[in-house]
Parts: sequence; structure tokens; C-alpha cells
Amino acid sequence: MLDRHDRIDIPGVPSPEPSSEGETRPERRWLGILFNCCHVYGRIYRNRKGDAYSGRCPSCGQSVNASVGPGGTTRRMFGTR
Repeated sequence: MLDRHDRIDIPGVPSPEPSSEGETRPERRWLGILFNCCHVYGRIYRNRKGDAYSGRCPSCGQSVNASVGPGGTTRRMFGTR
């Protein structure tokens, strides 16, 4: 079984450059969604413009969008209708 730190070399796929210590990738903002269509949880991520979150149900692929409004909310979990 592979550990998340194991490296696998695949011919034809270049290895990523090693990052310097302390360098981290910026965290992508997300919302947790209960997709009522299939009764599963998933995440939707903020778009590049930063004005909405969008994603799809992990089971059936139904799309969902949530706009970012003035003032926002502290909630992180939502459900679809």
C-alpha cells in the first residue's frame, strides 16, 4: 500500500520540482455540500474570479453554483434542493 509521501516515477511524466522549505500552496476556499440528489457529501470550490463557488455531485454529476455575496457567511456546510 502506498503512503501519501511515497513517490512513483512514471516514464514520460516529469517529476515536480522540489519545493523549498516553508513554501506552501495557497489554500483553495471551498464549501461543503450535501447533494440531496444522491445523498452524498462533497466540496465545491471558489472560481478564479472569486465571485462564486461551483462544482458537481460526485455521484451523478449534477452541477451546483453558489454566489459570493456582500457580507458573506460563516457557514461552511450547505445542502442542495
